[in-house]
Amino acid sequence: MSNPILNAIKIQSKVVIPIVRELEKEIGKERAHALVGRAIAGAYVDYRKRRGFEANSHPRVEQEGEDAFPVEREVIDDTEESYGYNITGCLFAEYFRSIGEPEIGALMTCGVDFAAEDLIRPNWEFERTQTRMQGASHCDFRWRKGASDG
Repeated sequence: MSNPILNAIKIQSKVVIPIVRELEKEIGKERAHALVGRAIAGAYVDYRKRRGFEANSHPRVEQEGEDAFPVEREVIDDTEESYGYNITGCLFAEYFRSIGEPEIGALMTCGVDFAAEDLIRPNWEFERTQTRMQGASHCDFRWRKGASDG
């Protein structure tokens, strides 16, 4: 079964990977990845805003949409104050690992999570300590309502 988000990422990777490789040569790997990561994260935040995600909405809201990411999730915590799930299967990780580019795959997919959460859900604390893209058995997504949110 084809997934439109995965298909878009595959097409984008054909352009992004060569750009990142050239930037690495010109300005160094660390600066290149920081620059590209910020640009992709900003574009993703704009996309989420256009899709109508409300600021500080409960994280479960995004799991209820029609445009699902090509991942398998296992919800482990779902209250009004906290939410958490593990991603136990990820077609993004499978794709980028299959082409030998998990590091750039992380820039294009996993890397947007923290920037997006900081901007869209500032009253929630977000944590993720590992990803399948990095070789872990699962990605661990966790949210907790911040103390400043009454």
